[in-house]
Amino acid sequence: MENNYEDPKQKQEWQALKEKLEIESQKTFTEAKDGGEQGTAEQASHSSSGPETGIGFYGPLPQQLEYAGFWLRALAAIIDSLIFILAGVIIGFILGVMGGSAKSLDIPFFIISWLYYTLMESSPKQATIGKMVLGISVTDLSGNRISFGRATGRYFSKIISGIIFCIGYIMAAFTAKKQALHDIMASTLVIKH
Repeated sequence: MENNYEDPKQKQEWQALKEKLEIESQKTFTEAKDGGEQGTAEQASHSSSGPETGIGFYGPLPQQLEYAGFWLRALAAIIDSLIFILAGVIIGFILGVMGGSAKSLDIPFFIISWLYYTLMESSPKQATIGKMVLGISVTDLSGNRISFGRATGRYFSKIISGIIFCIGYIMAAFTAKKQALHDIMASTLVIKH
C-alpha cells in the first residue's frame, strides 16, 4: 500500500543511497579488519619499545612515568649545593677584599636560593642545573610543568623535610612514587627522562 504513494524516481534514489551506504560500510569494515590485524602487530612492536601516551576522557593520559630515586635526587642536590658553595666563595672573597661582612649575605642568599629553585623548576626545563645534568625533572602528578606558585610551595616545604632530621627527604627512598615529604605537600613528582 505504501508503494502506491511513493514516487518511483524517489524510490530509486533511496535504493541507490542505501546500496552506496552498504558498500561504504563493507569497505570500512574490511579496512578496519585489515587495519586491526596490522594494528595488533604495530601495537606489539610499540609495546616492546616503551610506554605511550593514551587518550583519556579529559584529554591525553600521561605516559608511564619513571620516578627518580633517592640517590639520584641526592646527587642532584649535591651538584646544586656545589654551585651555591662556589658562588658563596666567590662573593665572600669579593666582600672580604672590599671589607664587607659575610653575615650580610644571609638574606640575599636565601632569596637567591628561593628564586633559583622556583624559577628553574617552573621553567620549561623543569629542573635545576643538578637535575638537568642527571636527566630528571620536577612535574605535577600528571607529569606536567609546575607553576611558580607550586614551585614556591615545594621550596618552602623543604624546610619541613629538613627540620625533622631530614626524614622528609629520606621518605623518597620508601614511598611508592619516590616522593619526599615536600613533594607530597606540593603534589609534585621528580621523574627521569
